[in-house]
Amino acid sequence: MAAAQAPRKLLVLDLNGTLLLRAQRRSASSTPNFGPRLRTVHPRPYMDAFKEYIFHPSTTKWLDAMVWSSAQPHSVADMLNHCFGQQQREFLAIWARDTLGLPSELYNKKTPTTKDLAKIWAAFPEHSQQTTLLLDDSARKAHLHPYNHICVLEYVLDVRKHDLDVWRSSLPADTVPAKPKKQKAPKSKQVPQAPDLASAVDTPGECASALACVFHNHNVAEWIKDGGLLAKEVKEAVAEQPRPLSPDSLAHQMVGLNLAQELWFNSEATVNHWVRRGMHALEALQIPVVAGIRGGELPPART
Repeated sequence: MAAAQAPRKLLVLDLNGTLLLRAQRRSASSTPNFGPRLRTVHPRPYMDAFKEYIFHPSTTKWLDAMVWSSAQPHSVADMLNHCFGQQQREFLAIWARDTLGLPSELYNKKTPTTKDLAKIWAAFPEHSQQTTLLLDDSARKAHLHPYNHICVLEYVLDVRKHDLDVWRSSLPADTVPAKPKKQKAPKSKQVPQAPDLASAVDTPGECASALACVFHNHNVAEWIKDGGLLAKEVKEAVAEQPRPLSPDSLAHQMVGLNLAQELWFNSEATVNHWVRRGMHALEALQIPVVAGIRGGELPPART
């Protein structure tokens, strides 16, 4: 008897810090008062390849994709226009800050938010904990459903600076643009090195390869919980860690969380594993593997 076909999957995409970097707002005196002041948007490297993959006819046969951002609707619209253009029409849904259930007094404030995937499953009952992947740089926002979450290294100023440095070094000497004056950048997590690629962390390509892996998987949450995001040698090393006797203890649960996601982008072996698989996934669909880094001045630091 043939195995039952795996259910359709749902990819939920965060925007700022995950797929792109938004510059700091310009001062009120520098722009006319014609509505909300929008920010410069810098897509993460390999965004074009990522878009082609998730909207490729072979992928859309088994994958739905939507956006869920904690930014306000006008900001979400601007980011989507920069990163997806007309392709944004292919999303199952586009959700912004007004879907998070925030009280009115917190809506316009910088306040911690949570993405409760149960709201998505209520709106789209064909999807569930077994079929959903949330791609987001914030573990806190996904804390209600950690095993549906692929946590990525936040795309911040110093990561983009690294990308630009690598991009400039790859250009012929007579075409290298002038390097902007050095700007102070906030400290952030260590950037793992990816081989022969223009970005230190090829998040879109890695996500494409992870999606290819879950294509035949019947339970996304179980796959992540069992360490599906980790390279084999890393998974084996974490699995050998002694676990507390009580399966209900917090310490026991934290070992499971480490196995699921905490180590993957801090492990060079795992990053290299997903970069290679991402390239294969893109090449299988004849999608060009192009970094697509755009040069120019670095944006101000995020605040």
